[in-house]
Amino acid sequence: SMMLPLFTTIIFTLVSTASAECLRVRGRVDCPTDLHRIEFVRVLLFDRDVLPWEMDDLMGETKTEEDGSFVVEGCGDDLGWWNQPDPYIQIDHRCPEGGHSVAITMRHTVKWLPRNFLPEEITMEEAIRLDLDQVEKTYTAYVPS
Repeated sequence: SMMLPLFTTIIFTLVSTASAECLRVRGRVDCPTDLHRIEFVRVLLFDRDVLPWEMDDLMGETKTEEDGSFVVEGCGDDLGWWNQPDPYIQIDHRCPEGGHSVAITMRHTVKWLPRNFLPEEITMEEAIRLDLDQVEKTYTAYVPS
């Protein structure tokens, strides 16, 4: 029938417009309450999925250097031109909150990122203060094991 080729064309068009966008983020973490807590900190680069049944996609991960600096990169591929990646980084750390000397449980700091895709890099000018309560997302995207 005439419908089948048309349907196939529509599906193909949808698939071929899936956009793979890549990011590279440079930044640095700071922990004034415990200066030893800025090295080997896990930095995860995510793409926020707005669909309720989808998990956020992990695009890349890295660990911080001795001075707290990091470069994390990865690609997100959301179906279709209407749905560019919504990137954010999640930092899993044990930097104590202000007024505390230890952090018993793993803490998570989240920073939303601009949609600046490669070849443009994202450089976070200010250090990310891990001692402050900075969880800016109101949902649980990813709980590391």
